[in-house]
Amino acid sequence: MASGHSGHFIDQDLPPDIVEAVLPYLSSEDIKNLSLTNKYFHRLLDFERSSTLWHELFHKAFGSTNSNDEPLISKGNQGFMSCCEAIMTNKNPDKTWLALYKLRSNEANFYTWGCLKHARLGYTAVSHGNLPEVYINNAGMRLKFGINTPVRVPGLGDASPTNSKESNNEQDLRDDDNTIVQISAGGFSFQILTKSGKLYSTGSTYTGGHKGPGPKDGEHDHNPFQELAANVERNFTPLRGIPIRIGGVFPINTTGVMPHRLQLPRSRNTAVLEEPHEDIYARFQDLQNKATEFLPGNKHIRRMFVRDELEIYQNAALDADTSKSEKNLEPVKFLALSSGRSHFLALSTNNELYSWDGPEVEHGIKINLENISDSRKNPILKIGCGWNFSCALVYEVGLIIWENRQPVKKGEGFSNANYKIIPNTAEINGDKKIVDFACCAEDCVFFINATGEELWLYSRGATRSVNLPIEGKLEKIEGSYSTLALFTDAKCYTIEVHNGGVSHDSLQLMEVEDTNDRFISLSTGDYHAVALTSTGKIFTWGLESELCGCLGLGPSNHVVLDRHVGVFENNRSIRVTKPTQVLLDSDYTCVAITAGGWQTGALIIKQN
Repeated sequence: MASGHSGHFIDQDLPPDIVEAVLPYLSSEDIKNLSLTNKYFHRLLDFERSSTLWHELFHKAFGSTNSNDEPLISKGNQGFMSCCEAIMTNKNPDKTWLALYKLRSNEANFYTWGCLKHARLGYTAVSHGNLPEVYINNAGMRLKFGINTPVRVPGLGDASPTNSKESNNEQDLRDDDNTIVQISAGGFSFQILTKSGKLYSTGSTYTGGHKGPGPKDGEHDHNPFQELAANVERNFTPLRGIPIRIGGVFPINTTGVMPHRLQLPRSRNTAVLEEPHEDIYARFQDLQNKATEFLPGNKHIRRMFVRDELEIYQNAALDADTSKSEKNLEPVKFLALSSGRSHFLALSTNNELYSWDGPEVEHGIKINLENISDSRKNPILKIGCGWNFSCALVYEVGLIIWENRQPVKKGEGFSNANYKIIPNTAEINGDKKIVDFACCAEDCVFFINATGEELWLYSRGATRSVNLPIEGKLEKIEGSYSTLALFTDAKCYTIEVHNGGVSHDSLQLMEVEDTNDRFISLSTGDYHAVALTSTGKIFTWGLESELCGCLGLGPSNHVVLDRHVGVFENNRSIRVTKPTQVLLDSDYTCVAITAGGWQTGALIIKQN
């Protein structure tokens, strides 16, 4: 057995509980290398047998606490497991953590349902090519409004492993680009984060044309694409000879390619045309092509790049050496994301914030927190998006929020957020440590501390305690436009948020008929909600407007007349008042849910 420098056995100097305590601070690659160091670490961290190792790898891959999905760990919730961990162990109590890791990695696929507008579901009724007619809401018309049943999104996860046996062979795992670790929904799209750190967005627009928390009205980020196009047009001399004039009118050329030199009959209305020039927009188009990447096999899911990754933002010279510049640009990898109505926020593995926050923002803007942005001294612990603002929990600084930011200037690679710090939220230890927060509309930020005994609300520049008659200690909170979900160690509640505060009369206990099950996650769209139970079941309720299908319970007539769980509000809308289970064509386990606008999404494992 290996020994330490003092001659003591290493298992005495570093007993298993010490090694286990260190694992959260190591990368997956570091853990693997540590297992190869000596016999002691190999036995403790054996890739085929170590429950400790694979539980930690599972948590690192699928249990991130850096977004609003999960709370930070504190002494008040040390036994808290992420939703995915709880569901996987509840449904598969006899499986090893290695088996659970492979099941979550290889079999969890992205399903969406709801409004079809802007291809927000990641497909259209035509592009999917495999949609049963009964899944499509069209009210007997050719126009297709929505999808009423969960449908797997094509393209994601299609590259599956060939061998599903339980082993440590990396070929047995779906590749990192095809493994989804987080999903999030905005008002008009879904955002998807893969294990490789790539970020995608569905549909043709994430903003719906609405302004997010970007620059103030009348201010704009510097756009090098527009500048390049303007410079090309301004500096181009169309003819070296006499201007062309045919019939007394100068012809308009919109192709960017000058015409061939033609010998026309000499007359007062004709002139000699030039030889063809190189397409003046060729380089511009090349740069645009490099900034556009779709998911293989799906043109309705686009990879979201940031300015740091694109050469045009880094080099203003029109004749820059593209190949040389690109070699120096490192791809940005992300580990957490959060979506608001018309914007979304992502946190990179280098602890940097990037924002997509308006109709003019195609590539992520790096957000600078002036005076506090030091990823080593003040790392960002959690991110979250409200209806029209962004929020982050920063170490030793506290909760910060911003409704807008400074425009990006020419030559700069970042934008300064016009942030505010929520008072008395900077504690990093003890009972006052913030462990979770949730963002709703009207700049409402709710948060809980390590004691789990109080709910706090910051709104309109003031912080106050919210007293509610709930059972148990608060462990986790989730918020959206006008709904706050409260999870205690005993129960789950929802309450409505209006006019900068909560409507106490709207407090509702959320329970599942199965006494052995409970709600552990909840998300809401504009008028509907989706919840996830500890055994991986999906429940939805609320208003399904204009045949959008956002509840996922099937055709309207089936919901109202066959299942008797809803009522018609008019001939194009139904309302379901009680949480109702979403049923699929086979048994399933859901490990993540999200709702936004008029659509819903989930990561679902179909059972064989």
